[in-house]
Order: sequence, then structure tokens, then C-alpha cells
Amino acid sequence: MAIPDADDIAFGVSLFQRLDSKVKPSSFTQGPSAHDVLDSIKVSISNLLNARVGEALSAPELGLIDFNDASLSSHDLAIQIRRAIIRCIRQYEPRIQDMDISVLPDEYSPLNLRFQIAASVNVGAMHRNVRIDLLLDSNRKYRVT
Repeated sequence: MAIPDADDIAFGVSLFQRLDSKVKPSSFTQGPSAHDVLDSIKVSISNLLNARVGEALSAPELGLIDFNDASLSSHDLAIQIRRAIIRCIRQYEPRIQDMDISVLPDEYSPLNLRFQIAASVNVGAMHRNVRIDLLLDSNRKYRVT
């Protein structure tokens, strides 16, 4: 039996999630569920975006720079963060493809920045379009919802 091409199978959950003793076992032939893959991607994106450039010695470009530059307006800041998020996800999250990120205004909490990722993910034999919401809160932490 030939091993399927990587483009034809689902990108499952991360190595560290598979090593977790609480994770339910899955077979190679059946693979993880679409829900498990999406949850894994959300955890990965949260970890990536909350890391700062230079913190990981083995991957110095991993993460985002610190955006505490007071000289940027909130619109410029949102554009710079959007570009940085795109770069980081493209480089370190291969399960996300055809990504577009929108900046969403938050009229109830103007200190928070909201983003929405629209992308396609290879899950099983089909490609799914997903939307992932990001919130950069007042503590400068990214939360994935």
C-alpha cells in the first residue's frame, strides 16, 4: 500500500497534542475529525501569535514583534499587525491555505483589536473553508475564538 501524498490527506493535530495522554486515540486510516483539526489549528495560532520574535532560539523569526509603538495610529497599528499575522501564519501553520485576514472594528471596546481569518483547511478528503476570530485584548494577548 502506497503512502498517500501529503496534499491528499488531512493535516492532523500537532505532535505535542498527539503526545498528550488525555487525547483520544485515532487511526492513521481514519484520521482526526475535522473538529479536532480545527481546534488544533486554533491552539497553534494562539501559541504562534502570543510568542515574540526572538524568544525561540531554534526559530528566531517565530512570533510577532512587540507593537507597543505609541507613534502609530490605531488604523496603522491594525494594518501592521495584520501583515505580521499573515507572515507568521503562512510561515508556521501549513494547514492554513488561501488565507485572508480582515480587521474588524470593535465599537464596544475600542482598545481591543479584532481580526477575522478566512481560510481553507485540508480536512480529510475535502477542503473546508473556515473563519477564525482573533481578539488582541488590552493586555496585548491574542485570543482565538
